[in-house]
Amino acid sequence: MIKSEHIWQALFVELTRLIGVAKDSADRAHADATDKECVAENKYDTRGLEASYLAQGQQQRMAQCIEDNALFDRIYKKREQCLTCVELGAIVTLESVNELRHVLIGPSAGGLKLVCDNDEILVITSQSPLGALLMGKEIDDEVRLTVGDKNVCYEITAIN
Repeated sequence: MIKSEHIWQALFVELTRLIGVAKDSADRAHADATDKECVAENKYDTRGLEASYLAQGQQQRMAQCIEDNALFDRIYKKREQCLTCVELGAIVTLESVNELRHVLIGPSAGGLKLVCDNDEILVITSQSPLGALLMGKEIDDEVRLTVGDKNVCYEITAIN
């Protein structure tokens, strides 16, 4: 059985790593934007302007990573140990005919993949198609999702 504490630990390690990557990128972009090589040589030279836009975007990305971490931290501190239905912060095990998969319903960072105890856990938001279907469901409930031209039926086998 998948251990929720290990998943939360892996999530916070990954979010911290992403903050570090975003900070490094923002620092490099800022250094490039303020470098004397980026000073415009004529009215058509936009290197400095482009570098400053990139620096601003990297700063925004870093701020988003920090906000994601704070949102998950609040959910982690408020979560209940025994969930009876799918809600924000739930780790849901889904079983279909062909696969067993685990998802963590988060407030942000949808698409983030974690590997924990040899299991892959996908972070999804409640706004995603699967997340929206899962919200409020209980163990043994089924959800049907159309992926491309394929219909997939999942049974909820665990909620942590």
